[in-house]
Order: sequence, then C-alpha cells, then structure tokens
Amino acid sequence: MDEKWCGDITYVQAGGSWMYLACVLDICSRRVLGWSMASHMRTELVIDALNMAVSTRGGSVTGMIFHADRSS
Repeated sequence: MDEKWCGDITYVQAGGSWMYLACVLDICSRRVLGWSMASHMRTELVIDALNMAVSTRGGSVTGMIFHADRSS
C-alpha cells in the first residue's frame, strides 16, 4: 500500500431514514481501508473510519498524506 489516502462522506437511504457513510481509500490501490456508518454526521463517524484504516495498515501511518476535499 502506498502512503496517500483520501476520505469522503456520503449518505444513503436505508429504509425510511438516511445513514452517513465515511470511507478512507488508498489512492494508489483504490482499496477501501476503513469505513464507518451511522445515523449522524459527527466527528466520531470519521474517527472510526480513520481508526479502521490505521488498523488495516498495521498501526503505522508515518509519512502518510491524507486528502479530504472538505465537501467542496
């Protein structure tokens, strides 16, 4: 895996309500490294996805570059 990740949040309809999905992707391999889904869009949604990505990576993120477009 390379050292460039990106993240994004989207929402999907599940039944009669909306759920938010945060994903962390390895830019070069296009592999999903971490994700989190919740009925809210609070900080812990993104923290959970990032923690999963770090765990997938084996706990080492030294030199990692993370890009998020901040919804622009």
